[in-house]
Formats: sequence, C-alpha cells, structure tokens
Amino acid sequence: MVEKRLISEKEVEHVAWLARLELSQSDKRLFTEQFNEILAYFKKIDEAKTEGVEPTYHVIELVN
Repeated sequence: MVEKRLISEKEVEHVAWLARLELSQSDKRLFTEQFNEILAYFKKIDEAKTEGVEPTYHVIELVN
C-alpha cells in the first residue's frame, strides 16, 4: 500500500469521465490504489544518483 495518496478518488472519477468510462465504487478505489502505486515507483527513480551523467534521448544510438 502507498504511504501518501498522490491521486485522489475524485481525480480518478474525472479521468474516467474524460475517457467516457463508467466505474463502480470498487473500481474507483482499485484504480486509485493502482495509480498511486505506479506513481510511487516513479518516485523511486528520483532517488537515483544521476550527477555527472549526460542526458540521453535514446538508450541506443539511432542513425537515419
């Protein structure tokens, strides 16, 4: 379970409305929990030490 709620159930309702989806109350709770878990994983990326690492746009070199 996620410690801090980053996305509220009301925001999930709004996204569902924009996507023209009808969600049950249990689906809203489930999606809220899942969205917050996903965002918690992304927060872990912020902890990576990237000082001195050049930004890249592609992980492999592309040549046209």
